[in-house]
Amino acid sequence: MIKQETTQEVYNRQKCVGNSSVSKKEISFLLDQLDKRSVHLIKKKDMLVRQKTRVDNDLKQTENEIKRIRERLNYIVNSDKQVSISLKKQQSNQYIKGRFWWEGKQRDVQIGSEKTIISILDTLKKNKLIDRIKVKRGQKFNWKHFYKDKKIADAVQMIGRIKAAGYILNKLIKEGPLDPLKTGSEKPMVPDKKKRPVTASTIVETENMNIDWYDGWKNKNFGENI
Repeated sequence: MIKQETTQEVYNRQKCVGNSSVSKKEISFLLDQLDKRSVHLIKKKDMLVRQKTRVDNDLKQTENEIKRIRERLNYIVNSDKQVSISLKKQQSNQYIKGRFWWEGKQRDVQIGSEKTIISILDTLKKNKLIDRIKVKRGQKFNWKHFYKDKKIADAVQMIGRIKAAGYILNKLIKEGPLDPLKTGSEKPMVPDKKKRPVTASTIVETENMNIDWYDGWKNKNFGENI
């Protein structure tokens, strides 16, 4: 609310320069209207900032979830998760272990013993996933052997990637099915603008509706847990 003193000061300054076409009442009315409009726009700006913050946060979470889901899908379908291979020995038995990072944690997979790997290589060959590889029975796996025969090293890497995909697949199945999401094709829900006398309570109610419309629209179209 503009003070009467302010109105009087404006009126006096205008009168000093000969502007007598505007009355004190008109000045008071105009200043009051401008002040109310300013307050209203400030409230509207604050409301829009809150809505934008909600939308921005929701958008960021959705983008991160899209990236995570696409990575999971890609790792399972393409079996292309990078796996580091290491040769281990337990008592007198040698075996190969795979290690990879997934969603912030280090994961380990057992690729297999010499006998197991040879069997898997035969299976991969029959399914035309790898070319023919000659591995002699009784031949021990060691780093020199890997460096010497790149085909075998690549084939063991493939086994590791498939095992990593299986690890991810099993983990996700144990998590249970994903919650179904709505399509989001519906139009945004906008508060109804019913014609009725404007009162202080009406203004508060309308502002609350404007603040909450995004949450209502999001929950209606996409569910509450996105």
